[in-house]
Formats: sequence, C-alpha cells, structure tokens
Amino acid sequence: MMKRHNIKEEHIDRRDFLKGVGALGISSIFPLSLRSAGLDYESIAFDSGVYERNDAQTIIVYLYGGPSELAGNMTNIEAISQMSQNPYPLDDERYIKLTKDDFWGNAGGYAMQRMLESGDMNLFRTCYRTVDDTKAHGECTSQAQRGKETAGGAGIVANLASILYHKGVVSEPSGTDDIGKSIPFVTMEGESTFFTEDELNLDPFLKPVAFGSGSDNPYRRGGGYERHLLNRETNTTLGSYFDSLSQRYSREGKIKESFERRVTLEKFANEINEIELPEGIDYPENNVFGSRLKTAMNLLIHNEHTKVVSMGSPGLGGWDDHSNAIDRYTRRMTDLMEAIETAMAHMKAVGKSNINIVVFGEFGRNVNYNNSLGWDHGNNQNVYWFGGGDYMNRLGIVGETEVTGSGTRLYTRPKNFGTSGASYHFQVFSVAATIYRLYGIQNPEILTNGNSVIRDLLS
Repeated sequence: MMKRHNIKEEHIDRRDFLKGVGALGISSIFPLSLRSAGLDYESIAFDSGVYERNDAQTIIVYLYGGPSELAGNMTNIEAISQMSQNPYPLDDERYIKLTKDDFWGNAGGYAMQRMLESGDMNLFRTCYRTVDDTKAHGECTSQAQRGKETAGGAGIVANLASILYHKGVVSEPSGTDDIGKSIPFVTMEGESTFFTEDELNLDPFLKPVAFGSGSDNPYRRGGGYERHLLNRETNTTLGSYFDSLSQRYSREGKIKESFERRVTLEKFANEINEIELPEGIDYPENNVFGSRLKTAMNLLIHNEHTKVVSMGSPGLGGWDDHSNAIDRYTRRMTDLMEAIETAMAHMKAVGKSNINIVVFGEFGRNVNYNNSLGWDHGNNQNVYWFGGGDYMNRLGIVGETEVTGSGTRLYTRPKNFGTSGASYHFQVFSVAATIYRLYGIQNPEILTNGNSVIRDLLS
C-alpha cells in the first residue's frame, strides 16, 4: 500500500473576411502595443537555471463546474452515507467499489490506483477554500484561473508568458525560426481566464494558439471555402481568392502575414495530428477528451517550444453534478483517468519526464447525496498532479479529511481543521504558485496574494 504523507483554457463582406482569415484571431492581424504593464518585473525573482533545468511543459485540465472529490477520496464514505439525506449504494459493486487506497474504482479509481503505485500521480485530498467563500461558478473560476482571490488581474498563463518574455527565456521568433517557436502557449478550450491579459498587452506571439485534434484543425478553412468555385475556368476557389487578394493588395505587415501563417499553422497542426504513436500506446476510443489529450501530448513531445497547453475537459461534459450524479460522474471520471493513464505511458514510451498534467476545478462539492441524487457545492476538492518526474517528488497521497455539518450541509474538510494538528491543506491559488515556481519564478507568492507553493511537491 502506498504510503500516505500527512504534511503540514467577388463582394466580400466583413463576416466572410473574418472567416477567411481562419482561426488566428484578431490579435494576430491588427498590431498591438508591445508595451507590457501590470507587473513589477523587477520584484519578481527569477532563476533561469531552474527554468532550464526543469524544462517544464504543462497540461492544465480544468474541470468546469466543481468536481466532487469522491473519486479520489472515499475514506469517509461510510460516515457520509450514514449522515446523508440518502444513503449511497455501498452494497452494490456495480456502482461503488473501492480500491485499497480508498479510490472509487468505478469512477476512474482503478486507473488512479495504478498510477499511484507506478509513481505517476500525486493526489492532494485537501485543497480547501477558506477565503471569499462564495461557491459561485463564475467568480470562483475567475479567481482560480487568475491564481488569486481578488478581482481583476491577468490570468496565470498570461502572467507566466509575460514574465518569461521579460526575463529573456522566451523570445519572439524570427522569420527563419521553426514554426514551433511561435507556439509557446496553446488553448484547446477556446478563450479562458487563464489567458486574460488585463493590462499586460502581450506581444501577439505570446497569445494562445488554438489547437484541436484529428480533423478538428482550427486553421483549416471550412469545406465550402475550398469547394465553392468562383471561376471554373481557372479553378479559383473562395479560399484561394482570399489568399490572392491578400498577396495582391495587402501591404507588408500583419494582415498579409496572417494569411501566410494560417497556411503554415494548418500544415503544422496536421503534422502533429498525424504523428504515429509508439507501439502499445492506444488512447481510449470514442473519447473526445482522450483524442485531445493525445494531440496535446504529441505537441509537447515534438515541440520543445510549447510550454503550456490549457485543455479543459472537452467531450466529458460539465462537473456541476447536482442530480443523477453517480452514473454520469463515474463514467466521466473513468474516461478522464484512463486517458491520463495512457498519456503517462506515452510519455514513458518516448523517454520524456518533463511533462506534467494538473487537474483541478473552481471548488469541490458537498458530500450529502441529495434528493435529486447529486451533490451541491462545497469547499474541498482534490488536486491531481501527474508526471513531471524531472522536478516533482513522489508524495503519493497527501492530506486527510473528516466529515463536518449535517443534513443538506454535509461536507468534508481537512482532518482536525482549526487546530495545531490540522492535516496539511492549501487553497486552489497554490496551484498557480506551484506552476509559477516550475518555470523559475522564485517568489510566486507576490502573484498569488501570499498563497504559497504546494509543500514538498517540487524537488
């Protein structure tokens, strides 16, 4: 049994023009000021040695809606079931079967158990919010993705991008550089607060590049653009018309460059999606999340310049399980964890150990099994951190919980909370602090309102 450590995202009108540009985004077409504001770079202590030594690459899997902790923590389930409005089906192994380290086997727990035992997973069971306790999705997500509980400010990845640029370790690519250097930060979930700039005004190359998986290439124009013929004699399609207009009429600069870059990025994305996997590595079929994760892993493995990929959990659905929770939640967690387990095997098969995957949400859930057979919002959640063997310690399971409250207000919290013997716990903002430290920022607390790095995780 793994030891537990209890440590203290023709006429051409405006709409057609914008669609023809592709998925580059307005920021890549119209120049922005290169002036950055909003961070005091002089006060940010940075160790380029740590940055280079870790060579960290991170996949952020953010579970929107507030995931229940139970898949990774069933240690209190008997007491919870007895105190709950409705008992849990503990006697029916079709629904609930525990592993030896108290994971919910039917909810991805078997994969978690295997990853724990192989040293691929650290699980923190006591990520417990203690300030500004609104349990409101929008506000809490905004704060979690900014890495601090106060309103406003840039997102975690935007801050990181700006700091790495100002510290000279990430630089703007030149015309002769490989296309991969222009993709340091990637989103596979569209816009998210992780990339909110506030007053940073990032250089366009630091803004997130959108990526999809398989046929979902955001830089490929819709089929109509290549099928719709404007001139049958010359075989001119709408897409080629856009490209010729750009070459003919656009001045040298951002607009012309964007048309050219779309073609390059389409090719690059296709190449990433067509990479053959190592023998024996098969991501789960019929699993959109697994397909996206495969693309993210291929991108990081084959492009050293990409530092962070934000994924969300596409294809799995939301995590706001107020009703009919067990059936939906168990399938989601199983798909999530089996895909991550494959990613860990993928990383090992290619001899990489500098990639890490972090999984968390805005908050956790109540553990009362309510009359809609679901769970309402709560304060405690798990943070799962996978891989990163080059710079992360193998802690296994960290944190113990106890049950508090009654009736519809039934929660878990760190064991002995409020006493000197309280089980080690931290707020979700410490995830941001830990990410910053991974990339060489030595005093991340100035970016997280005092929330520190997760204790003992980084070597």
